[in-house]
Amino acid sequence: MSSQHIVVGPLRDADLDRVTRIHIAAFRTSALTPLGAGAVRRYYVWQLTGPHDVVALGAWLDGELRGYCFGGVFRGAASGFVRRNRGFLVGCVLCRPWLVLSAGVRRRMMDSLRLLRPSKRTAATTPKETAQGKSFAILAIAVDPDYQGHGIGRVLMERSEAAAREAGFTQLHLTVHPDNEQAIGFYERLGFRKVHEGGGWRGLMRKDLRHCEA
Repeated sequence: MSSQHIVVGPLRDADLDRVTRIHIAAFRTSALTPLGAGAVRRYYVWQLTGPHDVVALGAWLDGELRGYCFGGVFRGAASGFVRRNRGFLVGCVLCRPWLVLSAGVRRRMMDSLRLLRPSKRTAATTPKETAQGKSFAILAIAVDPDYQGHGIGRVLMERSEAAAREAGFTQLHLTVHPDNEQAIGFYERLGFRKVHEGGGWRGLMRKDLRHCEA
């Protein structure tokens, strides 16, 4: 299917129920999905309404939201979400005690607790000035699994890149699981390159907007 049938526009609060369903379908093993739709929706409410400079785009196909992308400058994308929703998130875990039996869930819970500690460090999702210039974060991008392969992800990334250029950013950056070969290949085809730090690669990828065509 040609990308000309895809309509891209800003996301609104009314779209977040559909965003939640796409997240759950696309990210079955994410930290949020096992906590339920309520936790996932609250996460995206925070990204849309928190103290961020966010570009939140949706992609509609035949009148239905089929994908989304959140990009921009995020101030406490994870830590702010956990602090604002700590009571709700604890309740989600208490209602699902079997989650504690999972080593992966326990690890993510410990990571969340660390986010509650006071820190002077800038959140990893917050774009910063580097030697190459100002960087625009792609925080989250997802496509309904039933509609992958239709060009939706590419269109969302192209529109996000256009927004970054218009705002004066010189880089894009994102993080991907090092084992997600499909996503890594997708980003590499779009011009992203792996950033090796400390002798290894932990999922950070960047695209330099100054040396590629607009």
